[in-house]
Amino acid sequence: MKLIIKTIIYFLFLFYSSELFSLEINNVRYGSNAEAKRIVFDISEDVTFKNKVSQNKIEIKFDKNLTLKKPFTKNEDLNEINFDTTNNSITLIFNRNIHSPNIYFLRKKNNKFARVVIDYKNKQKKRKIVVVDPGHGGRDSGAVGVTKKLEKNITLKVALLLKKEFSKYEEFHVILTREKDVYLKLRERTEIAKNSNADIFISLHADFNKNRRTRGISLYTLSEKASDKEAEALARRENRSDFLGKVDLSSESSEVTNILIDLTKRETLNQSSHLVNFLIKDIKNEMNLLKRAHRFAGFTVLKSLDIPSVLIEMGYLSNKEDSKLLVSNNYQKKITSNIVKAVKNYFDWIEKNN
Repeated sequence: MKLIIKTIIYFLFLFYSSELFSLEINNVRYGSNAEAKRIVFDISEDVTFKNKVSQNKIEIKFDKNLTLKKPFTKNEDLNEINFDTTNNSITLIFNRNIHSPNIYFLRKKNNKFARVVIDYKNKQKKRKIVVVDPGHGGRDSGAVGVTKKLEKNITLKVALLLKKEFSKYEEFHVILTREKDVYLKLRERTEIAKNSNADIFISLHADFNKNRRTRGISLYTLSEKASDKEAEALARRENRSDFLGKVDLSSESSEVTNILIDLTKRETLNQSSHLVNFLIKDIKNEMNLLKRAHRFAGFTVLKSLDIPSVLIEMGYLSNKEDSKLLVSNNYQKKITSNIVKAVKNYFDWIEKNN
């Protein structure tokens, strides 16, 4: 009998001591102004805590047992808000990086609740403008495949799919140089990119080669000197207009102008090469690339002074296998998803290294 009484007293002690030393989260409130946003946790008692902050995550660990009075809603910035009663912690996962987080405690005193307050800034990233150029169009059919399919139709279909794929991500705004079967001069294509303040320019094509066994994807960036005879010949076929740029240098001397053009051009070519490297990295695991996939040539459509630009030859219409793939829905979806993945990785790299 004494043992039973002792056991009951012991469990009652555990129950009331846990209640006595537990922390009840009563409510979560959200607020904002022009400068910052705020999250407030109303809690039953004064408490101490530790916090850990990363780019898009805040974890708060309390020194008392954690209980919840009711489920809480998220605001528009939160992907998740997790209450872990085992570890006595709250984890907030935001849908984008937060800036200047400030986490502090307001004592209960004469108020109904004590408060844990999180102030932060949530800067909306400037949307990256991607201009996609479906090669050829209208009276310019481009290459004609061994299966009689036209390059201009393939590039347009892939461009439309690419725009749809990019639209899944709010950080991108995609502009097509053409959305139907129309003819555009190369000058008009580059003007669209410059007038749109494009962050990158991607021109889509399908190649043709006398050697019908040649197949695979190749990627071109601008160079005054072609990487090989095939690249040189391809550039000659594609080119129709002069070098264009959008930097206003009219007030500078000719010497300064030449230096500025050279520096801008050099940096743009470097960025173009980085973009190609990301494309090759993401494409090579799933698709067939030429042995020397990154090539160089003087394509007019790539000659925009300060926009990183790449021309993608998605395969060879002169090759029977590639020609079939280029009109395949699965192949077109695969190449668009890989391009989007590579572009995302490229801009992430830019952000980390700036």
